[in-house]
Amino acid sequence: MDIVYPYKAAPDDFELRYSLRSLVNVSHDRVIVAGDKPMVIGKSVAHVPVERIEDRYQSSTANIVAAVREAGIEGDFIVMHDDIFALAPWQFRHEHRGTIAEYLKSGQASGQYRTYIEATQDLLIAKGIPDPLWFGLHTPTIYNANVLLDMVEGFAGHRYLLRTLYHNLFPTPCAQRADVKVRLWGGTPPAPDILSVSDECARSAGFREWIEARFPEKSRYEIGAEGRCLILGYGPTLWDDVARALDAGSYAAVIASPEAAEHWPGDVLAIAHDDSHADRIASSCGFDVVTWCGRTKEAA
Repeated sequence: MDIVYPYKAAPDDFELRYSLRSLVNVSHDRVIVAGDKPMVIGKSVAHVPVERIEDRYQSSTANIVAAVREAGIEGDFIVMHDDIFALAPWQFRHEHRGTIAEYLKSGQASGQYRTYIEATQDLLIAKGIPDPLWFGLHTPTIYNANVLLDMVEGFAGHRYLLRTLYHNLFPTPCAQRADVKVRLWGGTPPAPDILSVSDECARSAGFREWIEARFPEKSRYEIGAEGRCLILGYGPTLWDDVARALDAGSYAAVIASPEAAEHWPGDVLAIAHDDSHADRIASSCGFDVVTWCGRTKEAA
C-alpha cells in the first residue's frame, strides 16, 4: 500500500524526517507527500503540490484527496502524519476511542475542533448511526481510494472530520484503545507501537535527543541520504569556488544566498540569509558532507 502524508510546512521539517525514518516499521509501496513541499524529502518521495486552505481540517482532507487523484492511488492506502512515529513493526488494527458522545462529555475538545466533532456527529446521526464512534486517534489509518473520493464528493460543503466520518460510514470490526498523543515529553512513550507528539513536545530537547537515538539511520526518503550539499554564499570568491567544486562531482542539493540563487542555472533547495543560516538548513536536511563556496570572512 502507498503511504500519504498530508503536509503543512514546518520550520525545520524535523518531525517529518524522523517519521519517514520510522517507516522501516511499516510495510508499504510509495511514499507521497501532498500539500507544502518539505525541504527534507528526496527524489524517492512523490510530492503533490496543493494550494493551502487556512482551515486545517479542510486542508488535510484536500491534501489526501489530491494525493489520491494526482498520484493515481488505487485500492487501500495508509495515511500518516509528520507527528506520528512507528516504533515497532506495524500492521493496521482498526481502533477507536469510544463514542463521540463520551468524548464530548469528557470536555477535552473545545473551539473549532469541538465544532467539527459536533458537525461530524450530526452528519452520522442523520445517516442513521445513533451513537457513532470516535476515531480521533493519532495513529496511522487506512482508507480505500475510490470509497474515499465518493464520500468526499457526497459530503461537499459540509464540515466534518474525515477519519471519524469515514470509519463510521464504512465500519469494520474494531477495538477500543487509548490515544498515543504526548503533549509534554517525559522520556517514555505511552505505547510500544505508535507515538504521536504535540508541536510543543516536538520542540523539546529531550524528545529530539530521544527520537534521534531511536532512529539514527537516514531514510532513503531523505534528501540528505542522496549525496552532498553545495552552499553558495556571499563571499567574493563565490564563482571561483563553484568552478572548483563542480570539478569534484555532482551534488544532491544547492542552498544559496538570494544573489547567488538568481544566477544559479539549476534548482535551489533553499535560500539562506547568511552563512550560519545556510549551515542550519544543511544540518536540518541531514547533510553530512557540505561544500562551501563564497563563505564570508566572518564565518570562515
